[in-house]
Amino acid sequence: MKLPVSWLRDFVDVPPGAEAVAERLAACGFAVDGIDGDVVDFDVTANRPDALSVYGLAREASAAFDAELRSVTLAPLAAGQAPMRVSIADSGCGRYALAVADVRIGPSPAWLAERLAAAGIRPINNIVDITNYVMIEMGQPMHAFDMAKLAGPELHVRRARTAEVIDTIDGQSRTLDETMLVIADRERPVAVAGVMGGSASEVSRSTTRVAFESAWFQPATVRATGRKLGLKTEASARFERGTDVNAPVNALRRAMALLVDTGAGHPTGG
Repeated sequence: MKLPVSWLRDFVDVPPGAEAVAERLAACGFAVDGIDGDVVDFDVTANRPDALSVYGLAREASAAFDAELRSVTLAPLAAGQAPMRVSIADSGCGRYALAVADVRIGPSPAWLAERLAAAGIRPINNIVDITNYVMIEMGQPMHAFDMAKLAGPELHVRRARTAEVIDTIDGQSRTLDETMLVIADRERPVAVAGVMGGSASEVSRSTTRVAFESAWFQPATVRATGRKLGLKTEASARFERGTDVNAPVNALRRAMALLVDTGAGHPTGG
């Protein structure tokens, strides 16, 4: 976990210098793989999925330095009827939160792109970057679907059908089987749950409305799917270790706050 100390300071006051933070958290059991300027690379063990985020490590730093822990800024919960229908047909998904937003695609603000790059994530565009920012900050993976590319205003969490195919955002065509969990629209899979999104509904320069997904997927299901497909992503690494089943809604609220704060768009329902 690459931790930009300047990002950590959003939530807890720590001494100046990455070395001081590295030394204190190493004494708490987080081995240090390296320090590069402001960034400390921590080796987070498999039994500490809660520490695979800036805020998770901020909690540790708060205790280690006996300093107050500040909260993440969240948008209010959306009111009214959701503009999309969601169905969950498998216990491999324990929670599924969704919000819809009108967006303006463009580059992210420099501060956000620089933080992502420091954490080892390549900036792509403001909407995808927001989902990745929330994942690194809060430890909750997210995904954004271009609503115009979905077959109807509906998403279904279900098992893949035998030999069902999805083209993933890495440019590969992947054949699925009935052991794998997918997010599907009315006609086809649009994401491999907890692992990678599909290219057919990918956010692009022409996107004007998106559906933000924030969910909890069973670790064993994500792990088995990743192994069969030969895929390991930042999202699957977190789901495989076990994310907080209570985190999806707050992660969605954080994404909506960033959406407004960066001028990338505004929520229309959730």
